[in-house]
Amino acid sequence: LDPKTIYFPRRHVIVVLGCFGLLAVYTMRINLSVAIVAMTNHNHTKTIPENSTIEEVLECPNLARNQSTNEVPSYKGEKYDWNPRIQGIILGAYYQGYVVTQLPGGILAEKFGAKWVFGGGVLATSIFSLLTPLAVSWGTTAFICVRVLQGFADGVTAPSIQIAISKWSPKMERSRASTIIFSGVMAGEVIAMTLSGVLCGLDTFGGWPSVFYLFGGMGVLWCICWFLFMYETPDIHPSISKEELFYIEDNQDVQSEKNISIPWKEMMLSAPVWAFTFAVIGHSFGYIMLMTELPTYLHTILRYDLTSNGILCAIPFILQLVVSWIASWAAYKLRTTNKSSITFIRKLFNTIGMSGPPICLLAVTQSGCRPELIVALLSIGLGIDGCVFSGYNITAVDMTPNFSGTIYGIANTIGSISGVIAPMVVAYFLHGGNTTANWSKIFYTTVAIYFICSAAFLAFGSAELQQWNSGKIEEKKEKDKETNISNPVINHRISISETFKC
Repeated sequence: LDPKTIYFPRRHVIVVLGCFGLLAVYTMRINLSVAIVAMTNHNHTKTIPENSTIEEVLECPNLARNQSTNEVPSYKGEKYDWNPRIQGIILGAYYQGYVVTQLPGGILAEKFGAKWVFGGGVLATSIFSLLTPLAVSWGTTAFICVRVLQGFADGVTAPSIQIAISKWSPKMERSRASTIIFSGVMAGEVIAMTLSGVLCGLDTFGGWPSVFYLFGGMGVLWCICWFLFMYETPDIHPSISKEELFYIEDNQDVQSEKNISIPWKEMMLSAPVWAFTFAVIGHSFGYIMLMTELPTYLHTILRYDLTSNGILCAIPFILQLVVSWIASWAAYKLRTTNKSSITFIRKLFNTIGMSGPPICLLAVTQSGCRPELIVALLSIGLGIDGCVFSGYNITAVDMTPNFSGTIYGIANTIGSISGVIAPMVVAYFLHGGNTTANWSKIFYTTVAIYFICSAAFLAFGSAELQQWNSGKIEEKKEKDKETNISNPVINHRISISETFKC
């Protein structure tokens, strides 16, 4: 490389694009959690009986004493008479479509590449977001159908981005690359939670419909950048430097260059695969529960208005973003010392990440009506959750670079069912009323699932390269070693790769 030339590594470009892609789809997934508060006619679902005081009706009456009994927050846009059951169906509709395309998304990305599968998923999700206000005006059924289709389109994104990571990331950089890409998830949640609350109260932009227009439009703009600058593999990138190409190729597990059949039997009988699946189930249920229901909890129990609600909901995800970056750096440092196995590192960070939220939820159930303490506990719990991005989240690529999309698709298919079940669980427990006791039952259920699934990964998880990844891997490695000893060109490439780490 010319020392006077400023060169930005192309693998970092892919990481940045992947991060913003997940940011785009998560803003479109999460925005409804806040917007539905503004879309619902709360006068229809919440009335104060005659001869009753506000203290007798509301939970945490000390938080409502400064409110008029007739005070209704002014949110812009049409209002709909959706009871908690209907709201649960609407919130869960996205995941009914999402669960269907997880496995096909991984398989398609392995065959056709992440560029078109991931990019196409984001584009379709964006289009359905732009159509959402129109669908709502047609009726609840049309709205639910569009949310199902939106989830169907988004379902291919998480498995397919794993393929991009496996193709572009050297082994030592996987934790960092995965964390940076998936930090788009947290960033998307922060942006969606914050801006959605603000937009719902602005008459200038039409209230809640603007939430779907803004994030849908952002997704379309991102797709243009993705299709222009994304390349499936480093060797076909037209402007990648030779040094960077050598560094990537010399620091990856050997991947098959041919279309090899998926070893379904070996996968289904693999304890590490099922341990990974359990980790996905536990994290998905807890994360979706908090992500989709936190705005409702803050509004109905802690009495926060929608603007404050959105800002407060964003705080945990900001902390999660910060912790995820710190954890990825720590995991990288641990791995470079060669004193700890990759399996130990993944289990360590996964156990920390999946222990924080349930412990804090247990503390919330004992916190009564102290909103500052509760918000602090929820923020700390979700912040610690950021460690999982250096835990189970990247083990599919560690175990099997050739089939990471399929493995992630299988696990996320099962885990995504949580997106359908979680709102139903909430509706079931809240059928008797929006009380702290009923919310505590929801939190206890979430805690149990977190601990059980975390223990399964701790006991049976593995991040070691699996034998069924490719029957020729070990043979090819031995040949590569022999070639490296006798080939001065290869030895020169390795020396370059050692000095090019960035």
